[in-house]
Amino acid sequence: MAASKAVSVGTSATELIGANDQRIKLTIQNLDSGEIYYGEDNTVTAANGIKLAAAASVEEEFDGHKWYQGAVWAIVSSGTADVRVWERTFE
Repeated sequence: MAASKAVSVGTSATELIGANDQRIKLTIQNLDSGEIYYGEDNTVTAANGIKLAAAASVEEEFDGHKWYQGAVWAIVSSGTADVRVWERTFE
């Protein structure tokens, strides 16, 4: 099963997707002209988050080993960013 959604990320930490122990694939796409920073909780900042450049995406896929299935949060330094999140789960 798969689901996608659009998220508007601002200067306060915004949850991109909640925790899901059934997740097997996750894609985050930054459609904005500035970078976003993402991490595993609402304490994410530009200083401690993982940078995702403008017009870039990142994908994680379960390959038989344990990987992160918790919530993902994001923030921008200024303005807002248009972000897409796509998740595939076990059916």
